[in-house]
Amino acid sequence: MSKAMKNDMLRASIPAIAKPDVLILTKGIYSFSDDDVAHIMEKVKNFKDFNPNNDPHGEHDFGSFEYKGKRIFWKIDDYNGHGGYQLVLTVMLADDY
Repeated sequence: MSKAMKNDMLRASIPAIAKPDVLILTKGIYSFSDDDVAHIMEKVKNFKDFNPNNDPHGEHDFGSFEYKGKRIFWKIDDYNGHGGYQLVLTVMLADDY
């Protein structure tokens, strides 16, 4: 299975991501209301705007979008089982980066 397929499957499993994979939301994301967090997660889950500029290796491991005037980043890191984790999906404000 390609990295892009693995990463797409991880995002498609939101909110039911479980170990050995993990979902991390930064403090900046949690500053939004619960409804807003749900909308942000839905946008991450359904993100399809991949192109050579934001996905040069075709791995579908990063995305960004605007939400209520804030730039949101999400990224997937492959830990290859290190520390007991496989794929780590982090959702953050661009300011958190």
